[in-house]
Amino acid sequence: MPSAAVPSASTSYNTSNSLPVLRRWRSYFLSARRVPAVLRASGSPNPTGPDGEPPKTPMNALEATIRRKQRELETTIRELGMEALDERLQSATQMPLNPPYRLSTLIAESVPQGRAVLVFEVARSGSETSTADLAELAKAYVTLGGASALVVRTDSDATPSGLRDLFTVQQAVPRVPVLARDWLIHPLQICEVKESGAAGALGIINQVTGRGTGVMSSFSAALGLDAPVEVVNAREVEQLAKLGVVFYAINVAVGLSVAMPGFSNRIAHGLLGELPFGAISLVGVRSLEEAAAARRSGADALLVKAELLQSYGKDVQALGDALQYAVTLDD
Repeated sequence: MPSAAVPSASTSYNTSNSLPVLRRWRSYFLSARRVPAVLRASGSPNPTGPDGEPPKTPMNALEATIRRKQRELETTIRELGMEALDERLQSATQMPLNPPYRLSTLIAESVPQGRAVLVFEVARSGSETSTADLAELAKAYVTLGGASALVVRTDSDATPSGLRDLFTVQQAVPRVPVLARDWLIHPLQICEVKESGAAGALGIINQVTGRGTGVMSSFSAALGLDAPVEVVNAREVEQLAKLGVVFYAINVAVGLSVAMPGFSNRIAHGLLGELPFGAISLVGVRSLEEAAAARRSGADALLVKAELLQSYGKDVQALGDALQYAVTLDD
C-alpha cells in the first residue's frame, strides 16, 4: 500500500483567496434555506403513510437532521452578524493549529509499519452520562482499549454540551488526537472545532454539502485540522480528488444512516480501491467482522463506532484484545 499523504494547506488551500471563497460560501448557505437537493433526489418520491405523512425512513431522518442544523446555524449567524462572522473566519486562518494534521500524520507513520490506526468514538450512553464520565471513558479507551485517536460526538441531538465534552476529553488524553463528530455544513462550525483545540472533525459529507464540500475541506486544511470527507461512490472520489482532497471517510455517517441498497463491506472495499494514490482512508465499523473486512480491504484507519464499543460494557480490555486480533493481518 502506498504511504498515506498528509494534507498541506499550502497545496490544497490558497489563503490569499480565503475571504472571497468564504464569502461565496456564506452567500450560498444563507440563500439556500433548504436541504441540498441531493438529499431529496434519492430515487422515487417517498410513499405516504396511513396518516398522509411520509414514513420515517433513514433518508427522511438525515434530511430532518440537516434542516435542524441549518436552523441552528442560521440563528447563530444572525446573532453573530455578518461582519463578525467574516472576521472570525479570517482570524482563524491566521493562527492554524500547531502541530497540524495530528491524525493524518499518525496514520502516515503507521501505514508503512502495517498497522491500522484505531479511532474510538466517545459518546454518551444515556442522559445519566456526564462530561466527567466521558473523560474517564476516554482514558480507558486509550490505556486499555488500544485507541490511537478519539472522536467525540458534539451534535446537540447527542449531547447537551458538545464543545465542553470535546474540550474535557482533550484534557483527559492530551497526547492523543481528539476529533469532533457533527454534521458540518458551514465553516463557522470548523472554526468552533479549531477554537476548542481539537485535532479535527468528522462530518463533512459530500452528499450533504455538495458544491460547498471543496470550501469546507480546504478551509479545514488551512486551519491545520484533519477533516476527512465522506464519500459514497467512485464519482465523488474522482471529483474531490481534482479539488485536492486527500482524506476520505467511508461508512461513517451516510452509510449507516441512509437506506442505500448494497452499501456493505463489498461496496466499502470497492471505494477503497478507487481512492487516489497516497490518499488516507477512515472506515466506520460497527462489528468485529466489519473491522476485519475493512482492514483486509486496505483501510488506513478504523472508526470504531459507539455501538460496538458499548456492546462490551465496561470490559474495555476485552474489546481492545478482540479488535487487535480482528485487524491484525497475516503475513
